[in-house]
Amino acid sequence: MSGRGGWTRRLDKLQAALPEPPAGSPYWHDTFARLGYAFRLGGREPEYAGVLKAYGALEPPYGDEADRLHGYLCELLGRAADGTPPCSAAEFAALAAWLATHGDTLPAAGWAKDIDVGGGAKATLCDLRWRASQGPSAAGSGELAETLRKLKAKYPDGAAGHAAGGPAPPPSPACRASVVRDDSADDPPDAGP
Repeated sequence: MSGRGGWTRRLDKLQAALPEPPAGSPYWHDTFARLGYAFRLGGREPEYAGVLKAYGALEPPYGDEADRLHGYLCELLGRAADGTPPCSAAEFAALAAWLATHGDTLPAAGWAKDIDVGGGAKATLCDLRWRASQGPSAAGSGELAETLRKLKAKYPDGAAGHAAGGPAPPPSPACRASVVRDDSADDPPDAGP
């Protein structure tokens, strides 16, 4: 007779062998509804009810829209679980617009053009812009919104409007594909034999 541990291991193996329900399925809708109730997302995140309703209205075969809504619901739950402040889609759009307008004037330092986002954290303008372009449903959008809130509070009108800043730094160049320099043009031509 095998012990209780043997049955538990067998059940774990069987469960691991079962396929996971696809994104958009009623299983996931019910799971998100229960977790949303437990984390009180209805009163915390403005988009939760609408996203959950759209998720529940999906019909097989589930595709890209199911994956997008599934990711959005995961992001909303993650914000609640991590204690990240809520962010509506409208506020996210306003923060992304602020970044588009004032991003080039933010003070950046070092070869990587790091921007101090507070708390010892740094980010590049390219990274911030790319993450903002992914929209409010992307993974990490709540954390990005919090970073942009801090930058906007510190530099409401970009670095030019920062009281302690003096003259604004020159606009940063567009994101480059490579940081490798080609100094071969500076080398003297070979004298030859």
